[in-house]
Amino acid sequence: MMSVFKLWPPKRAEHDRFEVLIKPHISQLYKLAYRLTGQNSDAEDLVQDVVLKLYPRLTELESVEKLGPWLSRVLYRQFVDQQRALQRSPLDYTDDEQPLYADTAACTPEPVELLESELTQDKLQEALDQLNPQQRLVLLLHDLEGYTLEEIHFMQDTAVGTLKSRLHRSRNKLREILSTMEPFTNAERVNS
Repeated sequence: MMSVFKLWPPKRAEHDRFEVLIKPHISQLYKLAYRLTGQNSDAEDLVQDVVLKLYPRLTELESVEKLGPWLSRVLYRQFVDQQRALQRSPLDYTDDEQPLYADTAACTPEPVELLESELTQDKLQEALDQLNPQQRLVLLLHDLEGYTLEEIHFMQDTAVGTLKSRLHRSRNKLREILSTMEPFTNAERVNS
């Protein structure tokens, strides 16, 4: 007779197979999650939720042909589900924390360059937030994350022609928003 305790913890081999499948995609998933949420902690939570959701589905993961786009699709759907749940919630989950931007440069930038970069990123994020969710998503996936239109088609179940027109409209709208934005707010100006 087999002991119940021998079934837990899960077999190490299954854990290793799961890690081999998921680990190469974690960085890309985090980048997408960060672009969707705009906050470091929310992005980490979103990726963690997706990984925990997929852990019991190892055999399904192994059968997926293009795992990267498939994982991005799962992450996006998890994000949408969380947003819907937040909208239904009577609690206010606003957070005053400013988004943290990871510095991927090999050397440390000068303080002036860092400030200019942060201001530019803040303005870009503010402009992206003004796009509707469909426009923002296709722009983020294609232009920032580097997914092809065919991969986005797979992720969103949306026709490639529709994605092309959304991408075109998104770029034009973002260009329009950025051209009307004041380069500096009164607080950011240096009065001479």
